[in-house]
Amino acid sequence: MAKALKNVKEKYIQHSLFDVVEKIEKSTSSIDELRVPIFAPISQINKNSSIYKSFVENKNIRTIETKWGAIEIRNRILTQTHKDILDLIFTYADEIQEQIDGSVMIKFTRSKILQEYTQGEYSSKNFKWFKEKLLEIKDSVIRYKDKNDRSFAFNIIDTVIEDRNNFGIIISKSYVNFYEKSLSINYKKEIPRLLEIENSLLKAIVRFFFSHTNCNIKIDDLFITLGFPMESTRWLQISKKEIRESIDILAGFGIHYDEKKEVFYYQGNKNINVIPAVSKGESPSLKK
Repeated sequence: MAKALKNVKEKYIQHSLFDVVEKIEKSTSSIDELRVPIFAPISQINKNSSIYKSFVENKNIRTIETKWGAIEIRNRILTQTHKDILDLIFTYADEIQEQIDGSVMIKFTRSKILQEYTQGEYSSKNFKWFKEKLLEIKDSVIRYKDKNDRSFAFNIIDTVIEDRNNFGIIISKSYVNFYEKSLSINYKKEIPRLLEIENSLLKAIVRFFFSHTNCNIKIDDLFITLGFPMESTRWLQISKKEIRESIDILAGFGIHYDEKKEVFYYQGNKNINVIPAVSKGESPSLKK
């Protein structure tokens, strides 16, 4: 028994000795970015929405506290569209290089990202839109404190690179530090099916469950965790109806919803792989 335990421990330690480039190559996202609402459960900004009004009233700051941690996003509201783009960049990166200052450059083919995002229906007009989305991510400043009182402050993108055929981003040193110390997951196999989901709330739900191996949660608790505006009774009822109508879509990802109890049940997804933290320190569990 002791020998078997030693072998498992040695295997885990060996697996943990990734450098940050290898970790990014093998990952799609940190689990923290899926569990706390850095990316709102919307696809675009509606200036009449309660999310936007609250953001403006709070001097362009979006703050939410959940059982997994507290988050503050300044300057921009990041959406599931922004997360789609980042997922695609991490999934279809051509080259990843660590820079001297500790930041990381990710090179990619812009047309490939847009082809995957639009399922082949893109034009040159999408190039401007794509760059705007990257700049919006660049503008955002994120402060995050997890349930273990670890605090991070970062912007995800430091620089957008556009040089003729070369396109890429440099992710900031502060984000790299956050990423190194976090568990991350690889759900690249699920990206095509995830992008087929039109409802941004459903996307946020699927991403949340990707960050767990086992999780049962009530719908209202999940909505709060995702940053859903619970004060909007009408939107809440419409969204619950959309969930009931999307049971088959969720089930395809291993997420089961009990309409009567209003509870989600999830026991993992074989297409999801866990990547350990690079730096020492307590990382969040994949369990609830």
